[in-house]
Amino acid sequence: MLIDEINQAVRDVFESYGLDPALGLVQPSDRPDLSDYQCNGALRAAKILKRNPLDIAHELKDKLAGLDYFSSVEAVQPGFINFTIADQYIVRELVAQAPAPQTTPQTIVIDYGGPNVAKPLHVGHLRAAIIGESIKRTAQTMGHRTIGDVHLGDWGTPMGQIIAELERRHPKWAYFQDGFTDGQATQAPPFNVDKLNEIYPAASARAKEDTAFADRARAITAQLQEGHPGYRALWKHFVTLSVESIRQNYDPLDVHFDLWLGESDADPLIDDMVAMLVEQGIAVESNGALIIDVKEFPKENIAPVILKKSDGAVTYATTDLATIFQRVRDFNPDKILYVVDKRQSAHFEQVFRAAAKAGIIAREKLEHIGFGTVNGADKKPFKTRSGGVMQLKGLLDLTKEFAVSETGFAPADMSDEIDTMAEQVAIAAVKFGDLSNPRLSDYVFNPEEVAKFEGRTGPYLQYAAVRSRAILQRADERQIKVETPASPSVFSNPQERGLAMALLGYNDAVAQSFDKRAPHILCDYVYTLSKSFSNFYKTSPVLDEENAEVRSMRLYLTQRTAHAIDGMMKMLAIPIPDKMVKAAAPDAAPA
Repeated sequence: MLIDEINQAVRDVFESYGLDPALGLVQPSDRPDLSDYQCNGALRAAKILKRNPLDIAHELKDKLAGLDYFSSVEAVQPGFINFTIADQYIVRELVAQAPAPQTTPQTIVIDYGGPNVAKPLHVGHLRAAIIGESIKRTAQTMGHRTIGDVHLGDWGTPMGQIIAELERRHPKWAYFQDGFTDGQATQAPPFNVDKLNEIYPAASARAKEDTAFADRARAITAQLQEGHPGYRALWKHFVTLSVESIRQNYDPLDVHFDLWLGESDADPLIDDMVAMLVEQGIAVESNGALIIDVKEFPKENIAPVILKKSDGAVTYATTDLATIFQRVRDFNPDKILYVVDKRQSAHFEQVFRAAAKAGIIAREKLEHIGFGTVNGADKKPFKTRSGGVMQLKGLLDLTKEFAVSETGFAPADMSDEIDTMAEQVAIAAVKFGDLSNPRLSDYVFNPEEVAKFEGRTGPYLQYAAVRSRAILQRADERQIKVETPASPSVFSNPQERGLAMALLGYNDAVAQSFDKRAPHILCDYVYTLSKSFSNFYKTSPVLDEENAEVRSMRLYLTQRTAHAIDGMMKMLAIPIPDKMVKAAAPDAAPA
């Protein structure tokens, strides 16, 4: 890579000057408007030599200016050395750039989504789904094998509460009678998903207020897990209806899973796993419960993992530990990533330590990818206009209203094509509006702002993608081929050069985003690239350029931009419409 060549050349100059070559580290400039790269080594060298850093920078500049890589080298206060890369080296690097970062392939299980059976998806499920999907796709771009698992919440006390509420309302159903057999189960469930979604909160509220009901729900939960045929039949209805509903909510977001497993799938492994841990002396009895002490030093403030309560019931930690056991058995992964609310960090630290202590998997192979909350203008969790919990579909519908408004079309003028575009714009608005924030941050979601076609928004990126594709399509219609520029080549204006420099950052953005599990790095990059393309689009005619050499370079840059934006949008799972239209189209590209 060019940066590696430059680093080595600058290190050699530092070494010839009698300095540690490590001081010659070159990095992207903090002020890209002034230079492409910079070196701060003279500042550190000044402390060693006890001299003025600017004087050292000037002396080093004189040696560095002779290197062919640079069109200019400057020494500036207080001792920085700024480099501007020669055009021909930018072109050479762009042509040679690999389509994706190179790395050693790994097998990575990604646990994300985490919806609960019988409960509608709400805005709180948004981040887990789209952050996990983006990390998964970025890992795939890096060449890793990924297994995405939705990990349904389908096996705990809430299942018993729902069944108890159904029993209270419909005591004569066959499911609740002695002697029930699988053959008595109705082919279709005796309720729909909307009814199920109503029952879930009602049952939960009743369990908090009615001690007898709560006791009954716990007893039913135990019987369900032991295989009670009537309860199992009802539970299967819950799962079937919920999975269908969850798919319908996630499909528009282009969020997909390789595995639709839940807590229940790990349940058969629990008894053998617990027996193994007891035999190894890792699980011990404490006040009638079975626990794993996960402290790493005596005074550490971390609670033990409770494998079984004193009444014999298992916990979420038990199920999570069994799920790790299952994943190691089935996939032998190099990493297991958990994309879950940051407020669960203590829970995962306990479980991860227990898994490592039990020898199931090394601690460094387990990561909790935490994230913050989606808030409204009041800095509290985002709600509906009436103040209720905002369901995920409602969030998309609300954003689509603003997307339609942004197009300027009246409802009577909306065609199927415009409606599809508005749907895609809404998805881009929601996803970029979320993913562009550092994942650990809480953020305020404003559906009106994120749906705008201008500014730092998903629709702005879609505009850039559509425009670059349109140029390539017209070139194809005119039978103008895209040709790789010959080296040495130069740029005809600063906008061409700026776009080329932006394109060179593609692989670094992908690698950093994956290494830091940070989709916002992709967002930052693709927005910067789209802005560079917008500047290029305004100032640099492509197909109408008369100079054949200039036209060829501009067409090549357009093709590379289209491919780069397309790659970024795929990693962010943001759709690109066939075209972007407004009732009154803007005269200029979006700013």
